[in-house]
Amino acid sequence: MTLKNLGSCALAVVLCFGFACEPSKTSGPGEWPQFRGPGGLGLSKASNLPEFWTEDSDNILWKATIPGKGNSSPIVGHGRVFLTTSTPKGNSEVNKWALGVDLATGEILWKTLVEATPKSKRHFVNTWAAPTPVTDGDTVFVHFGDVLAALDRDGQILWKVAIDPRFVEYSHWGAGSSPVLLEDAVLVFQDRETVEDKPGWMAAYDRDTGSELWRTTWEDTCCSYVTPLVRRRGQRDEIVVLMAGSVRGFDSQSGEELWRQAFETDQPVASAVTEARLLAVYSGAHTRRLGAVFELSGEGERTSATLLWDTTRMIPQTSSPILLNGLLFTVTEQGILVCSDALTGKRHWKKRLPGGTYRSSLIAGDGKIYAVSTTGNTAVVAADREFRLISNNSLTRGGDASPAVAEDSILIRTTSELYRIAGPGN
Repeated sequence: MTLKNLGSCALAVVLCFGFACEPSKTSGPGEWPQFRGPGGLGLSKASNLPEFWTEDSDNILWKATIPGKGNSSPIVGHGRVFLTTSTPKGNSEVNKWALGVDLATGEILWKTLVEATPKSKRHFVNTWAAPTPVTDGDTVFVHFGDVLAALDRDGQILWKVAIDPRFVEYSHWGAGSSPVLLEDAVLVFQDRETVEDKPGWMAAYDRDTGSELWRTTWEDTCCSYVTPLVRRRGQRDEIVVLMAGSVRGFDSQSGEELWRQAFETDQPVASAVTEARLLAVYSGAHTRRLGAVFELSGEGERTSATLLWDTTRMIPQTSSPILLNGLLFTVTEQGILVCSDALTGKRHWKKRLPGGTYRSSLIAGDGKIYAVSTTGNTAVVAADREFRLISNNSLTRGGDASPAVAEDSILIRTTSELYRIAGPGN
């Protein structure tokens, strides 16, 4: 591990006087509009979130049966929950659906068929409905690799565009990156999956019509499945993307690459997180897994990313981290939860969680970290430099979808259900 000798006073300076890295669009109370919530950071401002539950406990407000298979996470906008799923159509095709669920009751309000396609290749833990939708509350945008579609809150398709018509032909491990919103557009990131494939690309589409506003391509790397991070830096929104071999910043209005910083990793899946000037990236596959924290200075083309520290130990392959109040939380697939000082890399603690494999991304709220396993265990841990396990909570089944926050409750999607779990007194 390489450490830069910066103390607690320097941390205060970075956190208090760093760039304003707030999301470009704020969400209403109780909203969770995209993968990992407002700004894509996995952070909620909700209070009174649940700490204890079982399959039959009174604070399970409802449990909805979700047809088919999907790894997409639930999102929340204006009293409704949205997600995607896929069901087989004969032996060689698959139907891809968008669903709307009433947040108050768990009733499935609509199920809209977005498209039917031949079954494409995918990783054994992936599904044909992996990218998480994104919503502005009134319109829901869904992405399945080959198409991007907009639906109203009642499930009517407003527009649908073929953004990658040869995706089914080229797919190896399946789509993984989720769409996010820009000022007036929907952003889609889709890297190529081998060095022989078509170029990787990222494009912005008009929210109202689906027309392409800009597209940027590359051929110098492949095999990234991350969700872009859109952050306000200085006077502009900037798109931060972790790619194999580098972290890159792009202009949100044009797609122009503004800066890049070397980051030697393969097949990244976990998304980057920021807090003030700090940028944390943890990801990778095979023998090139890496975690690092950079300090960003300047903006636009003048951005400088200074490495504060890096590590090759206990690296999550798919789970995105939490960066909160100068603390960095990560969980490995084997269930090792780690808390480190974000500025120096000093490890405060590491603990093994029960419940098998942890692939979904961490979320945090109400002073707690939530880690959900593939077997249905959710560990609730205090978001503090001193380790405190609040609870381990078991459901009948687990899954790979990341949890979400809805008002004073959390949403957990398993392989076949969607749960809404309330906090004390709700």
